[in-house]
Amino acid sequence: MSLYKNGFVVAEVNCKNTTYNSWPLSDLPEDKIAESLTDEAYENWYVKYDMQHIVPDSNYIKIYLNYCKSIDLKVKVLLFESLDNTITIEDEFDICEVLGFDCIGTVNYSYFQTEFKDFELELLEKNIIPNKYGLLTKLEDVLYFIELRKRDIALGINLEDFWEELPVRISIVNIK
Repeated sequence: MSLYKNGFVVAEVNCKNTTYNSWPLSDLPEDKIAESLTDEAYENWYVKYDMQHIVPDSNYIKIYLNYCKSIDLKVKVLLFESLDNTITIEDEFDICEVLGFDCIGTVNYSYFQTEFKDFELELLEKNIIPNKYGLLTKLEDVLYFIELRKRDIALGINLEDFWEELPVRISIVNIK
C-alpha cells in the first residue's frame, strides 16, 4: 500500500493528553492576524476537501509558522500521509522525525487516541502498543484498530462515527 503526501499541519507537539494540538492560532480569537490566518485556511482548504484541516500549500504554512514563532508559540510542521490520493503535494521538505501512525476523523479528532482503551486488550493480544507519542509504529496496526472499531459499530456499540476513519502517518518536517 502506498502512502500519499497529503499536506501539512502546524501544531504544538507533545501536549498534555494528546500528541499534538493542531492550528494553535485558532485558539486566539482576539488576535486579528491569527484570526485572518485561520479564516484563510478555512476558506481555501478546510471546507473544500473531505480531509479537513490538512493544508497542501507550503507558502501558507511558512507564513503561519513564522507568525506562531513571532508570538512565542512552540510549534512544528507536521506532514500527514494517508492512503487517500485526493490531495497530494510535491513540496520539498526534510523529515526530521516520524511520530507514528494514527487513525483520525479529522486532524482535530483522533479515534485511536480517544478510543485506545476500548480496544486495549485486543490490541495487546497482537502486541500492538502505542509508541512514546501515543501513536502506532505500523500502518497494519492502525488498519487492525479500524477493523475492531468497525466491528463494534456494526454490533451497535455507541462509538463516535461522524467521520470515516483515516489512517495517517504523521512526521515532523522542515519545509525548504
